[in-house]
Amino acid sequence: MIKLLKKIDIEFYLILFLLSGMFKNLLFSIYGNNIKIPLTIIFGVLLILMIYIKDIYKLKRLKEEYKSFIFLLLFFVWSLFSISYSSSENYVWYKLLGLGTNFLAFFGVLIMKEISLKRFTKYFSYFTYFFSLIFFVINPNSISKNFIFHEYFNEIYIQGWYLVLGQFLIVNMLLIFSFSEKKKIIYNLLISFNIICLLGGRFPIVLALIVFFIISIYLIQKKYLTKKLLMQFFKSLTIIILINSVLNLSSKTYRSLLLRSVYRFEVLSSSFNDVNFLNDQENYQESLNQENNSFNKRLEYLLFSKTKIFENKSSLILGYGLGSFSNEYDQTDRRLYPHNIIVEIVFELGLIGLLLALAFLISNSSSYKDFFTNLALLAALTLLINSMKSSSIVDLRLLFALLAISIFHFNKLTLQN
Repeated sequence: MIKLLKKIDIEFYLILFLLSGMFKNLLFSIYGNNIKIPLTIIFGVLLILMIYIKDIYKLKRLKEEYKSFIFLLLFFVWSLFSISYSSSENYVWYKLLGLGTNFLAFFGVLIMKEISLKRFTKYFSYFTYFFSLIFFVINPNSISKNFIFHEYFNEIYIQGWYLVLGQFLIVNMLLIFSFSEKKKIIYNLLISFNIICLLGGRFPIVLALIVFFIISIYLIQKKYLTKKLLMQFFKSLTIIILINSVLNLSSKTYRSLLLRSVYRFEVLSSSFNDVNFLNDQENYQESLNQENNSFNKRLEYLLFSKTKIFENKSSLILGYGLGSFSNEYDQTDRRLYPHNIIVEIVFELGLIGLLLALAFLISNSSSYKDFFTNLALLAALTLLINSMKSSSIVDLRLLFALLAISIFHFNKLTLQN
């Protein structure tokens, strides 16, 4: 058994750990939340064990590179100290554990002798496409509320996947440039963007367009955009369009996904009022109201946070303590966050926590000098941008792993491929 496990790439175990939350949500949707399997901890322990068994660790890097992560350690220590004055009694421990898994992702990558970004991307792409397929088949956010597999899956546990997968696919759009085959890069780029559009996350779609634009400008500036490459791109694009056309004609689920992507932008535009192509106006309006409520709720969280943060000097400098947001907001001890990582850090850990986080990023500024050739760093940046409007600090294992790859395993895998 051990011999078989040793043959599997360490990047595979790393991806299992980083995407453990997706596996957990899928299990919940099938068996309910009564199933108590700590997948993140199990996969985290498995990752560390395989690093040891495969003998690919380099512990002396902890001593050699301590300046790269000392502020990250201090941030964790400060988070631990903030528990002493946090108003949360129960959730704070879950949040501390979640924060610990972020650091496990970072330090797990740090102690590895080497890691292949190409293999990492390969497994990451496979699993991201796999979860996207499940999401499309179940279609948990259908406007018609007609869940085909309702008796097998509880859709509530995966309804938020459209945002998570949107983030992952943007990361994939950048990491695929670690491949050497141009055709594979182009198809993966187009497929990732296509899926993002069907998922219907507004911000992921906008961010994906920006990434597409930046990639195009970079290729033009560096004169990598040859006639042969353009021909391959348009050939691949034509095939993708044809496949989408066939699905649009033959699949009701596909049309439902496309429709949802279109209407989700209505909340951002007052001029989009004529929806004469909808068969179920009542369900549409209900879904649209939910979108508006979500937008308004996030705005309410931000305004509440601003008021509480500047309430006094102590709240500004020290914060209210780890995991305290929900208790301060509505006197409940549960998972709740302001949907902005900077606001979340300042609210719970004060300016001290924010300065420690910034110091960690600044202390690794030497990694940013080759910004456009450090694919892991570019991918991490998109996750960081996304965390300004979504995600909690405990949901950033992938971000921390990519930061560690960009800092300790950067080998100039460039867009020139």
